[in-house]
This record gives sequence, structure tokens and C-alpha cells, in this order.
Amino acid sequence: MLNQLDFLKKYNISEDEFNNTKLDWDELKKIYEDYLIFKEELEPTAIMLFNKLMKSPKVHSVRYRIKDPEHLIEKIIRKKVEDEMSNITFENYKEKITDLIGLRALHLFKEEWEYVNDFITNKWDLKQPPVANYRKGDSEQFIDIFKKKGCEPKEHKYGYRSIHYLIKTKPGKQFHYGEIQVRTIFEEAWAEIDHTIRYPYDLENPIFFQFLLILNRLSGSADEMGSFIQFLKGRLEARENEFNIQMKEKERLISDLESKIEKTNLQEAEIKELKEDIKKLREQKISSYPYINVDGKNDGMLSSISNFSEIFSTTNIMKQIYTPILSPISGTILDIGQIYTPTDKKEDQNTIKKTKKSKK
Repeated sequence: MLNQLDFLKKYNISEDEFNNTKLDWDELKKIYEDYLIFKEELEPTAIMLFNKLMKSPKVHSVRYRIKDPEHLIEKIIRKKVEDEMSNITFENYKEKITDLIGLRALHLFKEEWEYVNDFITNKWDLKQPPVANYRKGDSEQFIDIFKKKGCEPKEHKYGYRSIHYLIKTKPGKQFHYGEIQVRTIFEEAWAEIDHTIRYPYDLENPIFFQFLLILNRLSGSADEMGSFIQFLKGRLEARENEFNIQMKEKERLISDLESKIEKTNLQEAEIKELKEDIKKLREQKISSYPYINVDGKNDGMLSSISNFSEIFSTTNIMKQIYTPILSPISGTILDIGQIYTPTDKKEDQNTIKKTKKSKK
């Protein structure tokens, strides 16, 4: 371990600050030497925690670290500088410093946090309720979710979003404590950049603070966009499934009609006309997604519906037969089409012309 003066200089702690703590340097050295041995015991525990976290279906990736011995001593000093009531000694440091083992569990979408939370709280005993850090300006609804899950919401002055769990486990005769931090991948990226730029000696730099705050907002927006895309994917898949069911039903009804036509007393010309219309209806191509058109046009869904109407209106017989059958199907297609409604082509052209004029 470094001597006292070199250590204080390395970690930007003034001699006056250290002297005011009334900490004994010899006892700190004693903690340091003891921790070098204890640190070897923590590695298997950290690996065990890592492996268990990776089994959570919603966890994308996990990182872990064992606290560096010098960083342990620095933390003890800084805690005393910030709070004179702090009392960390050789006898209690293994219990008081709860992040000797540190893990980060990352997930893709912010809504997945609830699943990760349930996994952790069901798997391990907690030393205290989880702390949910949030940014000033986050919605009350967002904060209420933390409260409902038994977390203590805490506004972080640097805009840090993360949920911290202090867990305890007993691989042998002695308890081992660890801190699990849970956040999205986007929040992890911001936090890593913020930590690299500002920690520990530029925490109050106003220029860094402003630019990193912008980056924080961008990471929050990225999380929102990720959640929206996930929601949209689910809706589109549900619509496609519903669409496929309706199309199968349409095909069944058409087949029934074909068999019934064969049994009717209609004239041969009328039967031929009906079969031609049925053929057109069966061959009509429709995409299950409103923005995908089999003909390569953006408004394929709506034009396909329009073509359906043309087929329906060819004869009075077709109207009578097909209206009861295809009305619910058309309703489903129109409902899907509400996700994307293309604007009138003439309006688009007028908008383009106006834009070109304004640029001139």
C-alpha cells in the first residue's frame, strides 16, 4: 500500500480533510492487508451470483467486479469526510461496505425491469429495500411503479437511472454482501461515459454536466423509442394473426359458395359470371401489413380494399352474396390500416412543390 501522503495525493484528498476525519492510518493499513486475503474469498461468490443472474430470461448481459483494495480505503475515507458519524472499522468493514462485490445486470427494454426485479427478490435476501434512482422530470407514473415493487425512489442529482439491490448470501460460515445494479443498455452506455469523464474529480464541472445531461436525455429517449418499437411489433403481430384468421375464414366461405353455386338453378351465364368474380376475389393480393404492398406501393392496403369494392359492385348477385361474408373482413383490414394512412397524392405533390419554392 502507498504511504499516506502519496495515497492522499493520488486520490485527491487533502491532508486537512483526512486529519479532520480522525481516522487512524495504521488501522486503514490493517484493513487493506486483511482485505487482500478476503478478496480471494469473494471471487467464487461473485462468479456464482453472475451465473445465477444470467439465468434470468430478461437479463441481456451481466458484468461483475471485486472492489480494488485501494478503492476500499478511499471509500472509507470519503464516507468519513462526507459524514462524520460514519464509523467503519477493521471489525465491521466487511458488513458496512456493501459493494465489495458489484454486479450490473443489463436489460434491453425498460419495461423488463419488473421481471428482473422479481427474479432478484425471489432469489436472494435483501439487506434493505432496493433504491430506484430516477432523473428529475421523470413521470409520477414511472416513479409509482418503483413504489409498488417495494423500492425507495430517489432523485439523482446527476440524472442517473438505476435500481440498486444490496443482497446477502452465505456460501460458508460468513455472510457475503453484494450490490446488484439493474439498468437498460442505453442507461449503461450513458453511465459509463459519465463515469469516465467526470468521476471522481470533475463531478461539479458545469460544462461536462450540461453536455452529459443532453446525452442523458438522448439515452432516455432511446429507451422510449425501444419500448415503442417493441409495442408496435406486438400490435402488428397480433393484427397479422387476426388478419390470417379472417383470410382463412374468407377462403372457407368462398369454397362453400362455390359448392352452393353448383347446386343452384342459375343460368349457365350467371354461374360463369359468379365463378369469374370468385376467381378475381381469390387472386386478389393483400398484404397483412398496411405499409407493405405486394405491388411495391405505399398505399397497397387501401388500394386493395378499394379493389375489393370494385369486385363487389360488378353485379347485384355479387352484392347479395358477398356483402354478409366480407363486411367483417373489410372491417378488420380497415382497422389495421389505421396504423398507417397515406395522405392524398395530390396533397403530397403540392407539399413538395411548396417546399421547393421555399428553398428557392
